[in-house]
Amino acid sequence: MLHPFRVDRDPCVPVRVRAGLTADEAEELAGLVPGAVEGGTVVVGLRAVFEAAHLLADLEVPEPPVEAMWRRMLAAVALRVGGLDTADGEAWLDAREGLLDGGRFDAARVAGYFDPAPERWRLYGGPRPFLQDACLADEGGDLAPPGRLVMTRASGANALWADSTPQDVPVEAGEAVAWLLGWRGYGPSGTVGTRSCGGRSSHIAKASPYRALISYFPHHPDSLFTTLVLSVPAPSAWPANPGLDRAPWESEQLPDPLSVQPPPSGPASLLAGRAAHAVLLTGDDEGRTVGCRVTWGTTADLPPATDPYVIERDSGGPVRASRSRAVWRDLDALLLHQRPGDKNTLRRPTVFDHLAELDPDLLGVLGVRALGWDQERRDVDRAWYSATTPPVLRHLAEADPDGAAAIAAAHRSAETWAGKLRGALASAWRGANSLRHKDDQPGFVDQGAARYWERAESEFWTAITTASDAPPAFAALAISCFDTATATLKSTSHGRRATAQARAQLTRAPRKAAASRPAA
Repeated sequence: MLHPFRVDRDPCVPVRVRAGLTADEAEELAGLVPGAVEGGTVVVGLRAVFEAAHLLADLEVPEPPVEAMWRRMLAAVALRVGGLDTADGEAWLDAREGLLDGGRFDAARVAGYFDPAPERWRLYGGPRPFLQDACLADEGGDLAPPGRLVMTRASGANALWADSTPQDVPVEAGEAVAWLLGWRGYGPSGTVGTRSCGGRSSHIAKASPYRALISYFPHHPDSLFTTLVLSVPAPSAWPANPGLDRAPWESEQLPDPLSVQPPPSGPASLLAGRAAHAVLLTGDDEGRTVGCRVTWGTTADLPPATDPYVIERDSGGPVRASRSRAVWRDLDALLLHQRPGDKNTLRRPTVFDHLAELDPDLLGVLGVRALGWDQERRDVDRAWYSATTPPVLRHLAEADPDGAAAIAAAHRSAETWAGKLRGALASAWRGANSLRHKDDQPGFVDQGAARYWERAESEFWTAITTASDAPPAFAALAISCFDTATATLKSTSHGRRATAQARAQLTRAPRKAAASRPAA
């Protein structure tokens, strides 16, 4: 018999418990999440996340792309159990305020959401396993080993990325849920398992909707409840396309893989309903995944939609994840409604648009959680990363225009001095190495620039989180990094001369002109 693992009931969501609970809260926690301890990490079912959200501090998901998907899925559920699915803007703001004032999700609403259809939360078997397509049992071809589901394991001709576990080792149920989400959000285009459906047989999939992107979420450092409420975008960010707005587990029908998928028709389908791959798991009587089918879920590109957690560009699509670009370099693009650039105008994630209406004391503790996976659209994965900012959302342009402008100016200054540093390093290298091949130059420049950016981050955060009126010392930092990088060029007279000339160029006082803006 298949193990009756249910995502709503059984452990699959890693969370961290708040520290400093009152005696009553500790007693409540013991009843809702047996074995959980203050400040500790525990893995719970989806329902317990909402029953105990006010007692939890944060998610503790080890893989940033999986965490980004959990945050989207949890926002889709919070939309329902929090009563935030009203499309009237003023009524929605009132509902959010009342929910935050109450300090917790209503237990009756949570029960009313999860109780009616327990079969929709089953991981294995049945006509509608969670986030899966049961039709793949007939259409999905040969069963792949369980490791195919885990995106960090070596698979087929793909090189080992992070996990040396053999392909045939079963996957525990909680981990299987995580990688269901991973494929749904970050699966590559290209070769997958063969699927034969309606006379069409193919082994080529489209890329998942969030592949290669970086996502940004409002973040409370000590209240998962608050974070989940604020992760629900306001009605102004909802798509208004025709059709019923349903999350996959709420819908009565699976999408037709041979038809163009309809665009999202509201917040639930926007947050949880977009996918280009189809997956079906095979479980055993211990609840482990012992096989899987991973294949295409649509024959056409997904229809465009504005995701509320990404920075949009006026051309070229959302900002892509880059492991070499620190999150703080786009902080002003989160605080300003729009950030002009030399090449592109950036539009902040719409989930931040109505946070300035919050109580100032709450706004003052909110930061940003950033989650990215540096990838190509096809099956090339480089590195994932995450970052949590200090409490910066009090500087949203609508709440603190002067603060937002100062942060934008600090960022422009950092970018300006980075550009000047790169130019000076290139000039010094060329002067000192006139006989060497020019292809050697970028490595020298990149190393010096990387050293600058590593140190610029702490300079930036120190400047914006302290009461000092002094601007960040990016000029002095650029000069220091130049001196360190060029020390090896001074072994010859022409090297010393080239370095001195380039340094003079770097330290020359700028002409009075409008500040340049960073390229998007």
